[in-house]
Amino acid sequence: MLILFILSLIIFKLHEESKSHVFVFNRMTSINNILSKKLIDNFFSDDIHLKATSTEAIKKIVLQDIGYDNWLDYIEFIELYLYPVDIVYDDSEDLIIWINLSKDQGAVGVYRLHEDKYILHNKIENLAYIKNVSSIRINTLDKSFIIIEEVLDEIIGAFFIDNYIRIFSQSNNKFIEVFRQSTDYTAYFFERWNAPETAEPKWYKIAENAVVDNIIAEKNYIGISISKSIFKYEALNSSTPDFPQDFKLITQAHFDTKLIWNEQYESFIMAEGKILSENIDVGILEDTTQTVDYLLNLTGKYYKVIDKNKKIMYFDKENILLIKNFSTL
Repeated sequence: MLILFILSLIIFKLHEESKSHVFVFNRMTSINNILSKKLIDNFFSDDIHLKATSTEAIKKIVLQDIGYDNWLDYIEFIELYLYPVDIVYDDSEDLIIWINLSKDQGAVGVYRLHEDKYILHNKIENLAYIKNVSSIRINTLDKSFIIIEEVLDEIIGAFFIDNYIRIFSQSNNKFIEVFRQSTDYTAYFFERWNAPETAEPKWYKIAENAVVDNIIAEKNYIGISISKSIFKYEALNSSTPDFPQDFKLITQAHFDTKLIWNEQYESFIMAEGKILSENIDVGILEDTTQTVDYLLNLTGKYYKVIDKNKKIMYFDKENILLIKNFSTL
């Protein structure tokens, strides 16, 4: 009996110690999975070791928060950037964190400060490689925007590289894309890809360069000004499917455009119009005759439009009556 009693005491003690260890482990795991203000401060520390350990910890937390747990095994290859800013209109500093998972995949997490820790508020996915993230807050009109600069490099395989800017705004508790513009785009096109029967196919290079001004509030509207040029080049020797090296410029055009934020369409639009055949009011997002695809005859004369249900469509320009054009503002 005495032996059984002693064994019972030992088993009970071991069980309690085990529970204690589990509690401590769970507590440490919980603490380590919290994006604390202290952890963020360590990330910005001048101490190299402190910055390195906090960087790895933040990566793990963010990957788990935004649902990319399957990338944890590749954590050392993932790029991490932090951008403290007040984006949610609560007079406290928020935190935008962006990660590059690979050369063509990125994601953004928007965190809000709650007491001494940051809590995931929202995320932006389906991004290419992120070069930079910034934000603009228009206090007078109670609007804020996240601006993401990306690059999609598909020069090997798809023969194009695209540097572009996308702007996101929060709507119904999620961030939606409200603007996109290429700033430096180059692509190569071989006629036989689109028309295999072409007897003497040619190689072409198309390019687009644009300068996008910062979002600014003017009077009672928010506007973006764009100055862009598009170019078409023809290869000097283009009789074979081999990739050519030398091209000559054969066509170019320049456009200055102004887009205005429209609350109804929740987008930046270049004009307001009406679809004549359906008597529907729409916002004009783009004129396809001002694109590089038009230089290659890959598109007709259309307007890209958005309706009140946020549905994006293309209509023949002759079927659209322009009601207000913002280029003259």
